[in-house]
Amino acid sequence: MNTPLPGPWVDPEIREPEPWRSHEGIVKLLEFPVRIAAMSHRAFHLYWQRHHSPHAMNVTGFSQFMRKYNSGHVFPTPAVGLPAHYRQDSPFEGASEVWINGWREVSAWLDHPLYAELLQPDEARFIAQDDRGKVVVTKEEHLYESDPDMHENGRVKLYLQVTRKAGLERDAFHRALSDHGKTILRRPDLKALLRKLVISHRLPDRNPLDFLPESGLNAVGEFWFDSRAELARFFRHPDYWSVIQPNESVFADVTSLYGVVAKMRVVHDEFSFQPSTTQPIPFDWRE
Repeated sequence: MNTPLPGPWVDPEIREPEPWRSHEGIVKLLEFPVRIAAMSHRAFHLYWQRHHSPHAMNVTGFSQFMRKYNSGHVFPTPAVGLPAHYRQDSPFEGASEVWINGWREVSAWLDHPLYAELLQPDEARFIAQDDRGKVVVTKEEHLYESDPDMHENGRVKLYLQVTRKAGLERDAFHRALSDHGKTILRRPDLKALLRKLVISHRLPDRNPLDFLPESGLNAVGEFWFDSRAELARFFRHPDYWSVIQPNESVFADVTSLYGVVAKMRVVHDEFSFQPSTTQPIPFDWRE
C-alpha cells in the first residue's frame, strides 16, 4: 500500500470570532472513553499511554491526518473544590483529543483501511465498545492562552461537559457560553489562576459527520491549571461562586454538567514548540 503524504498545512493561528457557526477550518475530535470491565484503572491508563498512543502514531497512513494528539488521564480520586453540580461520577477515564485539518479529513481518517485493520481492534482491548463513551467533533474558541507554546505535559485540566438549556436557540447558547468565558477572564483573580481557557463548540447542525454516535454534548469548556491545588483555589474563589456560577443557568442544563479532571499528556503536536511524548516515557497521572 502506498502511504500518502501529509495533507495541506492549515494555519492553527487563524481564529474565527464565532467558530460555532461554521464547519470550515481545523476541527477537534473529543472522545471520553470508558474502560472495559475486565481491566483495572491502572492497567487501562498504562495500556493507553504506553501501548495504544505510540501505536496510533506509528501507523503512518493513519497518523498523517493528526495535527495534534493529547490524552487526558483522569485522576483516581475526585477533584477537591469543584462545584457540587459538576458531577464527577461519570465512568469516563479521561479524554482523547485529536486535531484534524478539516471535517472532510475526519471521514478519510476514520475510513482509512489501517484504522479498521490495526487501530480499531486495539481500541477494543481496553475501551468499552458500548454507548457509554462520548464522542463529539468540535471547533475551538481560544479565549485565553498564557503562552501559545505552553508546555501542557503534566498540567491539570478540567473538561466541563455542557448541554444546552432546553428551549434555547443554538447560536444563542454558543454566544452565551462564549460570553460566560469572557466574563471569567474579566475577573483578575480568576484569570491569574488559569493557564488556558478554551471552549470546544460542537459542529453546527446538520453535522456532516453524522455517522459518528450522537453524544448529547453541545460544548466542552476546557480549563487548564498548574495543579489540582490551583484548580481548587479557582473554583472556591468568591468571584466564581458568587458571580460566575449563577450565570450558568442562563445557557446550560445545570443538572447535566459533568466535570472530568485529568492530567495531560501531549503525544504529538505540530502546532507549537512544546515537546511531544510519542514514545512511552514515564508519566504518572496519579499525582
